[in-house]
Amino acid sequence: MATKTETHPAEALAEARQTAGELRSQLAGLESDLAQAIEAKDYRAAENAQAAANGMRPAVLLAEAQVTAYEAAAKALTEHVERENVAALQQEKQERAEAARAEAMAGERDAHAEAQKHLEAAQKAVEEAGAALRRAFAAEARETGFRQAIHRIEVEAGWVEPAAFGVGGAQTVQPVIDLSPVLTAIRRSGA
Repeated sequence: MATKTETHPAEALAEARQTAGELRSQLAGLESDLAQAIEAKDYRAAENAQAAANGMRPAVLLAEAQVTAYEAAAKALTEHVERENVAALQQEKQERAEAARAEAMAGERDAHAEAQKHLEAAQKAVEEAGAALRRAFAAEARETGFRQAIHRIEVEAGWVEPAAFGVGGAQTVQPVIDLSPVLTAIRRSGA
């Protein structure tokens, strides 16, 4: 027993269109022959062309009806498949959205944790910078003390005359701070 191969309406539609087109073209040729025969007053040829055209019209109409039927069947089948798949597609879309959302939320948590870590590092760096500035001022004060001691020793040894206004203090830290808005802000904050 032979099995029938099922053809999808969309596949059959192309063949039906081609057949209908060929038949319509043949009918147009016969109608053209009829018009030419009437114009030439060849009534016998006109009668033959008319008979052939009349015989072909049902085949053309049937072929065109078949095209319409295949179009309707293909459309109905497509709509049916779409309706059947809409729930599955919606479920798949929801699952993808949930997975993407979970991934984005994990990324958000990681980014927040990283931002907190860097913020804490920046705060610690500012505190360390403030402590370093205080140590720089303390070292500069010791430098000034050593300058004064050197001047006193040199005066007592008779190497130099006493300064009228004393020995100037070291002033390298504050000018550098004054040139840096960041260091100025750290110094003012008391960090």
